[in-house]
Amino acid sequence: MIAGQALSQFPRERTWLLPALQAAQRLEGWLSADTLESVATHLRVPKSEVWAVASHYPELRMAKPGRRIVRVCTGVACIARGGRELLERCERRLSIRAGETTGDGALTLEAMDCAFACSVAPVVEADHTYRGRVTGAALDALLDGPTTQHAAPPLTGRGGPPATPSTSGSPGARFTMLRRDAERRRTGARLAVGVGTCGLAVGAADTLEALRVEVQRRGLAWTVVAAGCNGMCWAAPVVEVLRDGKPPITAARVRPPAVSRLLNALAANMAERDFAAPPDWMAAQHRVLTERCGLADPYDVADALRHGTYATLARVLEDGRPEAVIEEVRAAGLAGRGGAYFQTAVKWAACRAAAGAPKYLVVNGEEGEPGIFKDRHLMEGDPHRLLEAALIAAYATGASRAILYIHGEAELAAERLTTALGQARQWGLMGERILGSDLSLDVEIRRGAGGFVLGEETALLESIEGRRAMPRTRPPFPVESGLFGKPTVINNVETLFAVVPIVARGGAAFAALGGGRGTKLFGLSGNLRRPGVVEMEVGCTLRTLIDEVGGGGDVGSIGAVVLGGPSGSVVPPRQFDEPLVPRGAVNPGTGGVVALGDAAGVRDAVRTLLAFNARESCGKCTPCREGTARMLALLDETNVDATRVRALAETVQLASLCGLGQAAPLAVLSGLAEFPREFGVP
Repeated sequence: MIAGQALSQFPRERTWLLPALQAAQRLEGWLSADTLESVATHLRVPKSEVWAVASHYPELRMAKPGRRIVRVCTGVACIARGGRELLERCERRLSIRAGETTGDGALTLEAMDCAFACSVAPVVEADHTYRGRVTGAALDALLDGPTTQHAAPPLTGRGGPPATPSTSGSPGARFTMLRRDAERRRTGARLAVGVGTCGLAVGAADTLEALRVEVQRRGLAWTVVAAGCNGMCWAAPVVEVLRDGKPPITAARVRPPAVSRLLNALAANMAERDFAAPPDWMAAQHRVLTERCGLADPYDVADALRHGTYATLARVLEDGRPEAVIEEVRAAGLAGRGGAYFQTAVKWAACRAAAGAPKYLVVNGEEGEPGIFKDRHLMEGDPHRLLEAALIAAYATGASRAILYIHGEAELAAERLTTALGQARQWGLMGERILGSDLSLDVEIRRGAGGFVLGEETALLESIEGRRAMPRTRPPFPVESGLFGKPTVINNVETLFAVVPIVARGGAAFAALGGGRGTKLFGLSGNLRRPGVVEMEVGCTLRTLIDEVGGGGDVGSIGAVVLGGPSGSVVPPRQFDEPLVPRGAVNPGTGGVVALGDAAGVRDAVRTLLAFNARESCGKCTPCREGTARMLALLDETNVDATRVRALAETVQLASLCGLGQAAPLAVLSGLAEFPREFGVP
């Protein structure tokens, strides 16, 4: 059955090993020994290596689960909002421990490292559906029966191919014809519901359906669409009121009972008074990358074209100078937003100059770090912008093949990018001779299966090639010998999102922001009144993020901040006014900001991060594999021996093969330095 239903679609090549395992698991719910043997036979990969890959990825199941699966998030953000207490409540109710299945096989309970919906913590996943802001009573209801609400709406792309596809003319002329076609499809006034991962977890699908039903019942001219999140996760479900020639109105906390009241307020021109969100949340931001998130219809390429998406690509192709694109990126000073902050133009130029074909572009949308959820926010909210950025990057670097690598549990992001990719192909914006130019790009979507190490770019390449995700030794660097031994550029989603405005407005305009460093996305979560995704100029402070944007502590004051996830640090209040600058006194890292209620939570947070690093070590190098586990044991002692911990941390930092291992002790070291009493250190 497995071979016939799940495996026949895959070519008999090793690179399809992970997708084949994922397809088999979707069919049966887990990977049995017979399934692994079938995969090995079909792909002609040794059984031992199939098992090695299957057992390597956290999202692949090697044991049969119960008929229902309940997973409670125990990431730092959820712990700060009561996630651990929810897990303990589950254990008491079910009389099992996390990781076990009830005796009748009815339910499997698991602790989840992160649900990546940190802004609506605490989060519980029941029956493959996220629920956010979960209370004890809501948890009891989830345990009592299957989840029947809050599922993602079944939506597909709208509009179909262009009415008059252009087959002649320059790239600019062809784009103009496409945009005219898009203009003819304008729908007028819209109600855009923020249906992102965070919104779905708190009922946005119900709001969407209630709006559609009520608008139809009243015979109103509004078009109701499922958009992405505008970043105001704290106010979800959010509805954006969009009317031609008028500024949008952002309506906060619109649950189904409030739908009729919202429509009445719109009819009476009172919506701005009765529903509009506080303006100060947006005022502190500088939205360049996120300017269309929450406003764009991710299922409609015509909407993207009407608002200028793909216009920059057309101009670049019309100009015909790929080197000029690289120079604009260089002038912008764009550095990788995945945490390493390596100069993007240096990568691009090296790949373009490298010998070998085909050249590859890999878009890293894996984002497997607890507390980090910005990239899926971008992919869900404005997928066509990511595709345009990938096309421009491919043109500049000489790449003819691209792989969008998306986290295995980022279902909504993958669905919307799949839809956008299909639409782009229909409209001649992807594939062979794009807009009649010499640019051709073959794009494929691959899904990850968990694994923090996939944030290391060479480990990501190993995964695509069908192996365990383990870092490669360097040199050679990927731009010289990357995917399948060919020149490869790997860029983070946020990095690529910056490319379009940089090329459209000039590198100098981006460099004028943030003291020459542009803007940065931050995911705010934990003990904050207004958690969500914000875009700020680089060099802002935690004080601004916490108090001005985040609204201050939700319960009491904020005693510390976990900044940058498992590879980041613990920041004390005395550093809240330091500018967030790469390699500065306070490094923004990947942009995760988890506010802790008081200093007493620091030790628990540090232990949670270190335990994650220890579990997620790929095992290739001894310092990381053994050192993180040993550090964790030292932290579990009543009075921590800080001298021994620091000595071991130094060894892990200096001797680990990749950047993730080298950064694993950072939270421990910063916690010991700034909060010694919490660790029993005099």
